[in-house]
Amino acid sequence: MRARVSPTIPIGGASFRSISSSRDDAFAGDRAQSRGCGRDGGRPQAGLARVDALAGEPTLKNYHLLPSVRGDLLKKLGRLDEARAEFERAAALTQNAREKKLLLERAAQAMN
Repeated sequence: MRARVSPTIPIGGASFRSISSSRDDAFAGDRAQSRGCGRDGGRPQAGLARVDALAGEPTLKNYHLLPSVRGDLLKKLGRLDEARAEFERAAALTQNAREKKLLLERAAQAMN
């Protein structure tokens, strides 16, 4: 069995690599769960609990995608004020003008 290593992905000052094998992918279950196909059944509440568990990680403190994902999950749960705040927080954290615009649009849409 031969492992494949993806390029290093920098996130909040830390680097992460995805390692998978050609026959027995140890991370397949985690990827399926993140797409809503795992044992959580795609329930937003379960996803929110997982994202909240990551929120305390110091390396992710300024990572704009974490509040963005949290905003998506809160919106699915109908918690629109909280979703708007998370999208605005994500927009404040990103340095990319296009992402900032998109996140602010999503914040405005969360109220509709």
